Order: sequence, then structure tokens, then C-alpha cells
Amino acid sequence: MPSRRFNNGDTAMARWPGSSLYFEVQIVSYDPSTQLYSVLFKDGTDMELKENEIKSLTIFRPKKSSASPSRRRSRSRTRSRSPARTQSRGRSPGRTPKSAQKSSPVIRDSRKGDVLKVHLTPLKLQDFAVEKRNGEDVVARRALLHEQSPVIQAEEKVEEPQAKNEKVLRYSKRKEYFLESDNKEGPKEFISKPEATNILPDEYPVVEFGGAIGAALSMLSMPPLLYYLVYMCTQEDASLCNFYPHWTFSDLWDSTVFGYFALWILLLALLHLLPIGKIAHGVRLANGKRLRYRINGLLALFLVGILVAVLSYQRISLLYVYDHLHQFAASATLLSLMLSAYVFIRSRTASQEDLSTAGKSGNLIYTFFMGRELNPHIGKFDLKHFSAVHVALIGWVFNNFIMLLAEMNVQQLEIPSPSMILVNAFQLLYVLHALWHQENILTSLDIAHDGFGFMLAFGNLVWVPFVYSLQALYLVKHPVEISQAALAAIVALNTFGYVIFRRANNLKNAFRKNPEDPRLSYLNSIPTSYGSQLLISGWWGFVRHPNYLGDIIMAWAWCLPCGFDYILPYFYGFFLTGLLIHRVSRVEHQCRRKYGHDWDKYCKLVPYRIVPYVY
Repeated sequence: MPSRRFNNGDTAMARWPGSSLYFEVQIVSYDPSTQLYSVLFKDGTDMELKENEIKSLTIFRPKKSSASPSRRRSRSRTRSRSPARTQSRGRSPGRTPKSAQKSSPVIRDSRKGDVLKVHLTPLKLQDFAVEKRNGEDVVARRALLHEQSPVIQAEEKVEEPQAKNEKVLRYSKRKEYFLESDNKEGPKEFISKPEATNILPDEYPVVEFGGAIGAALSMLSMPPLLYYLVYMCTQEDASLCNFYPHWTFSDLWDSTVFGYFALWILLLALLHLLPIGKIAHGVRLANGKRLRYRINGLLALFLVGILVAVLSYQRISLLYVYDHLHQFAASATLLSLMLSAYVFIRSRTASQEDLSTAGKSGNLIYTFFMGRELNPHIGKFDLKHFSAVHVALIGWVFNNFIMLLAEMNVQQLEIPSPSMILVNAFQLLYVLHALWHQENILTSLDIAHDGFGFMLAFGNLVWVPFVYSLQALYLVKHPVEISQAALAAIVALNTFGYVIFRRANNLKNAFRKNPEDPRLSYLNSIPTSYGSQLLISGWWGFVRHPNYLGDIIMAWAWCLPCGFDYILPYFYGFFLTGLLIHRVSRVEHQCRRKYGHDWDKYCKLVPYRIVPYVY
């Protein structure tokens, strides 16, 4: 592993992404796994840069003349001026121009003939603190709210231009650029003014999902809807027009089933805690932190598969899960409710910087639904990451396999039906892709923005494992004969959606890690005042969310093997389409606050959100 050139706390010069200008930075930390430096610019911007983008301060210091002052004076007195040498206009001999006396760095733009001056807000000692991380001192910036308004910040006193054709570029903490030229007094002309760039997202809390009323309706309707869908899939007549079944408490509750489900969650938790797999860092949160995550979901799935194989070899039937599916769903619901109550109560002692945007709304019902604390931990155990990866995805695949065994048992088949094979194969491929690229989940809206409350607890423990496997559950008692032509068409449709989904995500993540990768030189992008760039070519120049387009295509391909006798197995297609359309509005709201006017410019270049010429 190559040795690092800069230590924590060093001062250096770093190149601003997308330009050739270098600015003074403070080295905050170094990640040996990615070989990236976390640096802090004087204006408060945090970035991760490669070592070749950081230079030592000595390179930018002016070189001292080797001649002594006395020698220079003697030579200047005896040296005669050549007749061919002329004196520069407007400059008297022996006088230094005022522009050269200033200490501010001056950068000339050869294309315009102008002088570009950059004024940065100086670093303050109280903005930093020394923390212990892995036994090493790390200089970290405290998360402070800049209470002044953008206009007041923009009008902070700086040095006046000295030359007529000199332009001054001022850089405030909110990344607002304005141009002041020709030493003329008057209002300043803003080049670009992001609306909320580099401010904490909880300064302006936004109510989502209909606020308290929408949250209450969701919590009251989601469990009954889940039980209704599961019950109808197990009936011979799967018409949605049937009345809701009248269940007693004993039909839904079984203490033995709850014990088995608790053991299942404990097993997944132990697999999550295995010290195997690389450590990845999440996105930088509003409080300046970057959480560490253990990436071992694929290993956990492999170990669960070995356990299932051992149980099958020992002739221990797994059909108990299918026979008590309603009780398992009820047990999962109860556990998710208990978990939601636990994280809500413990969040009362959490600091303000650890709260989510919804956690600062002040509404009890809405906060309980959305989650008050952003990333609740029990020691080093991340509850949100564990439930989103291990419980949701592995539970989904496990339930699908149980339905495959149940179909063979109910229909007296030696091998699963082609429809069941398609559903299991398609969804297993999707989960394998998610676990193989588990690091990409860390940038999702659920992990980076949403708090951990009833919405994510119920969604990960109950909704994903039991609702996303409805197609497999439906096929247990509703066999579908499928022709080879239809089978080939469904495979082609799923492959088409998967290609869009995978290539769009891979392209986005590769560009996010290294926009200057030579392999990505064919891509076009627009710079933003936030410091990053927005893709406007490839799949991301086609629509703004091509990964959602591929996701929706795959969702409908998973429903088609169930035939057209009932609409029930198509619930997942309708649900996911509506979910992603709603998520588009949430993601774009965050992007508009992050990029400001640059996002509006991007929307004009890429006008369609998901489906070209439609939406």
C-alpha cells in the first residue's frame, strides 16, 4: 500500500473539481481503503480528493532570488538600459504596481486577458475539534449553523479591485457567486445562486406522505392490506371483490411462531455482526459525519442457503412457514411495532444533529411514522442498515424458496413449474445484484435521508418479505401453463429492464467515484456550484431516473408469469410504479435544494423523469 504524503491537520493546496484552480485546504482524514483524502476548503466545503489532486504549499510559494540585496542594488546602479528596451506604460521606474503589493493570490485568465481574484472565508479555530478515530488524532469540523442570511454573507467586506480590467470572484459559505467588474459601484450581479446549497437539510423541514393524517392512515391500513393480500393468494377464488375474512385472534397469533420468527431475526443479526467483509463509508450527513458499514450481505445470504440445504438434507420440512404464513406475518408486524416504539423512545435522548428532518417536525404521529432518529445504533449495530439489507432482502428470497417447495408439495410436482422458476430466478437475480453492489445502497434515500421509524421498520421486516413474494405465493394454488414463446418474451422483457437498471446504476456510481476516469470521457455533464457534476448523456441523458425505469419494467415482468386470470398478482407492479413515481418527487425535491438553479438547468436539458415523452 503506498504511503500517504499528507497527515491529518496539514495545510495544502487542492484542485477544485472541474477546474484548474487550486485553493488552500485543511487535511481532515485519510481513508486507506479508497486512498482518498477528506479535505476542508476555507469556505467550509468538504470533499474527498485523490492524492494527485493535492499539492504541497511549497510549490505555490514564490521562489526567492539567490542574489543578495546589496548585489542586486550594485548591479542595478551600474547596469545600463539597452536602447531596445522600453519602459512599460503607466509605470514609473522603481515603483511596484499596487496590484502586486496585495497578498491575495492572483490568477490570470489567458483567454480573456482578465485578472481573476478569489477571496475565501478564512478558517476559524473554533470551527475545528480534534477527535480520536481508531487511535489516531483527526481534525474534524464542527457542524455549525451559519445564521447570517445569504445577502449579508455576500456583502462581507473584502479588498477592492485594483485594476480596471480586474474581476473579483467571491465565494461565500453557501457557494453564491457574484461578479463585480470595472470598479463600478452599484448592485452586484449574481452569476448563479443556489437556493439552499451546503445548508443543513433540516433547516427547512418538509412534510411528506400527507403529514400526520397520511402517516396515521398508512399505519392503520398497511397491516390489514397485507393480511388481505396474503389470505386471498391462498384462496381458490383470488378475486379482490371478496369480502375481508373474519379472523379471530388465535388465527393470527401463535407464540411458537413468534419464537421461530425471533430466532430468524437473531440469526440474521449474528450474520450481520460477522467481522467479514470490507468496511464502506456512507454519504456525508448534514452533521458532517460519515458512518461506517460492514458489507457482508452476500455472505449472509450464502450462509442462509447452506443452512437451508442442511435442513433439507436432514429432512426437516420448511413448509411450516407456508402453513403458518399469516401467523409469521402477524409476528413480524408485532416485532416491527416494538422496534418502532423502541427507536422512538430512545431518540428522546438523541442530540439534535442525530435527528432526521422529520424528527424535528414536532408532530408525534408523523415523527413516529417517519422516524425521529436518522441512524439509531445499539453499540456498533446499525438498526436501519441491518433491517434494509439482511432482514428485507434475505427474507424476501427465503420466502420465495418456501413457496417453491410449497408448490411442488401442493401440486404434486417433481420439479417446480416454469412460472415459479421464472419468478424465483428473476427476483433472486435482483437481490443478488443488490447485495453484490451493497455499497450503493448506502446512498439511497432511505439510508441517507429518512429516519428509522414505523415506515422503514414495517417496510423492511414485513412488507418486503411478504408482499414482494406475492407472485410466488399466488402460484402455489394457481398454476399457470406458459408457452415457450411467452416464456421467451417474458425473459426478454426482464433482461431489457435489468440491463437498463444495472447499466444506469453502474454508470452513476462510477461517475460519482471518479468523474475524471478516462473510461468515462465520452460522457457529457454540467458542473454545479455544489462541486459535483450532473450527467446529461448516456442513460442519464435519456431520462432523469433511468434506474427507476428499469426497475418498473422488471416489476411487470415478474407479474406476467402469473397469467391473466386474476389481477391480484399484479399488485406488486402497480404498487412499485406508484412508489417510484412518488420517490421521484422526493428525490428531485432534495436535488433542487442541493443544486439550486443548476438543477433547473439540468431539468431543461433532460426534461423527462422516467418514461421518455410520457413522464
